[in-house]
Amino acid sequence: MARSFFHFPVPDHEYVQRVRRHPPSSLLPLIARESARRPTKEAWTTDPSGLSRPWGLADAAWVSLARGNEHRQQQATEDDLREILAQYLALDDPYRKLPVGERLEGFLLRVAGQQFTWQEDDFSELARSLALLVQTEPTRPLEVLTPGWERDLLGCPLSDYVGLGQLLHTAATTREGRFDLAWLPEQELTFFKDLTSRASIEAVIERHFATDAARERARAATGPLAADPRLRRYAPNPLRARPLVRGYGCDYLVPVTPAVLGKVSPMGLYYTGRDHYTDDKVFTAFTRDLGELFEQYVGRHLRLLPGTEVHPEIIYGPNGEKTVDWIVVLPGLVLLVEAKSARPTAGLRLGPQQEFGKELLTKLGKAVGKQIPTTAGLIRDRHPKLAHIPHDRPVFGLVVTMEPYHLINSPDFRHVLPDTDVPTLIASVSELEDAVTATDPGLEQALLTWIEEPVGWSLRALADGRSVINPVLDEAWSAYPWGKP
Repeated sequence: MARSFFHFPVPDHEYVQRVRRHPPSSLLPLIARESARRPTKEAWTTDPSGLSRPWGLADAAWVSLARGNEHRQQQATEDDLREILAQYLALDDPYRKLPVGERLEGFLLRVAGQQFTWQEDDFSELARSLALLVQTEPTRPLEVLTPGWERDLLGCPLSDYVGLGQLLHTAATTREGRFDLAWLPEQELTFFKDLTSRASIEAVIERHFATDAARERARAATGPLAADPRLRRYAPNPLRARPLVRGYGCDYLVPVTPAVLGKVSPMGLYYTGRDHYTDDKVFTAFTRDLGELFEQYVGRHLRLLPGTEVHPEIIYGPNGEKTVDWIVVLPGLVLLVEAKSARPTAGLRLGPQQEFGKELLTKLGKAVGKQIPTTAGLIRDRHPKLAHIPHDRPVFGLVVTMEPYHLINSPDFRHVLPDTDVPTLIASVSELEDAVTATDPGLEQALLTWIEEPVGWSLRALADGRSVINPVLDEAWSAYPWGKP
């Protein structure tokens, strides 16, 4: 690599100009090829330079696509790409000069939102889409996710949609970041339910996955991605919503391979719903349906715990007051579980100093400060409606969120939530999926240890290094086109 000198930190406008030095038609294929070389977390963490991370590649790709100029004469080289990625790593943080004690929380939230969202387990994310939205039974009639919703929202069955994402990811990985419909053998199409022709696959790709320079230039022209332009690189990257790019050859270019799988994950499907259900009332009903399915999905996993009684929420008051969503009676512990389908907003992930506490309190404060302690009090006081729940065991609270609230259990963020006399952890559903299959220690043993000595912030460690497959996720995976015999 040619030695390049630039001052640190790098202003965002200087980095953007460095990207724009090259025509997109020369820079984007280099980015796609580099991403395809390292399509998974296990692969890109082996890059000793630390440059080829998906968030950096995605940012350089979108800046080139939306702000680039094909009339530039300087063709990009591998050395140019490395210099661009090095400048990205050296970008200035606008709040770094705040006094000590005021800047840390915002910085941590921005870095977590920028990087951790790319690091979820691919198998769990993809399997959860079908397990949650198709294979989980609601306990009340749904309003929007009724029979036929998959074809209305996606243009095909959900299993085909996620299967297509897997196909695009595999093709990009093996073809240097490109995908061409002409590559598909006819016999491969028989794996799908509806997408059994190249034309039907192309229709779904164009509807949901594809973009081009004109579209992204128009998006850039509407204004900055973040309210504060200095936070641009921390804002959601549009290529995560539209990961395939047309216009740079007869095929599709896939600048950032991992973005394809994110598109068909539960988070990607949520934002696809946001774009599709343009009527606010319909979208609100869609989110209510998601909340109902998520609550039952959490219950499915709690029932995987050995030696347990799992009780759904109990109506105990004259005005319909309810307990937490799930009460789990373990041999030595009563676990109170509240499911929250709300997800962190872009505002929270951008980390403005005055806003993160307000959002965390709004989204999670009721569960931590009221629902769990109230239910624990009813058990302790032997309320008649909860007389069947043992009152002679330790009680532990667990708030399960659909998407991770990164760092939420650390002291820097937990202090904004209400104090409670019930030991309580906040965990994403991906952590729960791992924890319910853990052994030595299992979930109960780990929580009892945490009560005695509250150390560690995550349930994730319960499953680290273990090979047990979650049966709920395994069932869903086997229903995808490439999981079938």
